[in-house]
Amino acid sequence: MEPINETTARQLLERYHQGETSLAEEKQLSAYFCQALLPADLLPYRTLFRFFRDEAAVTPPESAPLPKHRIYLRIFAPIAAAAACFLLFFTLYSPAQHDFVCYQDGQRIQDQEEALQLAQQQWEQMSLRIQKATALADKWEQMKNYTETINKYIPR
Repeated sequence: MEPINETTARQLLERYHQGETSLAEEKQLSAYFCQALLPADLLPYRTLFRFFRDEAAVTPPESAPLPKHRIYLRIFAPIAAAAACFLLFFTLYSPAQHDFVCYQDGQRIQDQEEALQLAQQQWEQMSLRIQKATALADKWEQMKNYTETINKYIPR
């Protein structure tokens, strides 16, 4: 690799800023900026290219094996989480623990058939009320249309 002069270094530096230099040209720039004498306006680049040179010389440490406690954690953490979810599910949703209880007007009803019958009665009552409200809304809409028609033809 031959040394470069200041003019070539400036041209390469421009191409370097545009991302158009090759690896060999970047090595030439690094060699140029690591020399002893540089023009004053190029001195800041010395630090930059020395940093690149020094970092390239650093070798990363070999990967160390994981400590034993991390291996255990990595293996047993998912198992412990699954076991906790399993226990939580069966603790909360176990049919043996839950008796059927229903409240109607503040009275406790434990007979499932009676509660189902009350629920059906309530459902039928609610359905009738909704049907009545819908019929009333339809009548209201008809009255509104009738009133609009009357007002259209009979001015007040």
